[in-house]
Amino acid sequence: MRRYGATGAQTPNTTTYKSILQLTGATTFRFGLYDVVFSTNGTPADNDITYGIQRTTADGTDTAVTPAPLDPADPASLVTAGEDASSEPTDASIIPLLEVGVHQRATFRWAAAPGGEIIVAAVANEGLTLQSLSSAFTGKTLATAYWQE
Repeated sequence: MRRYGATGAQTPNTTTYKSILQLTGATTFRFGLYDVVFSTNGTPADNDITYGIQRTTADGTDTAVTPAPLDPADPASLVTAGEDASSEPTDASIIPLLEVGVHQRATFRWAAAPGGEIIVAAVANEGLTLQSLSSAFTGKTLATAYWQE
């Protein structure tokens, strides 16, 4: 099983979900998200931020991020990654896979229980977006994701 990671950032944060990191698979394989870390980068303050993970059916417009293999002997990832979306991906549903409110000064980690990975179908343009929103915080949010192929 090959494993990869990628980190993305989104700025500015707004009152609607903005994609921090998009992950898109291909028709030849399924991938499974198993670990995510959300945080902020900026001046500490007392704000709340909502982080979420949502399935997507079409990419938005973003800046490409090169996934890093966790084992240097593995080939390049088949998942494409992008950060700081200027246009949002198409959400597959209004039901988030994860939605959690976190204080700006905190870091949040979601790790799947064994066998509890979020699986993405082997369908063209299927993927996941890691998102954030806040009613007060307008700085940079960060997300690091780890997946297996």
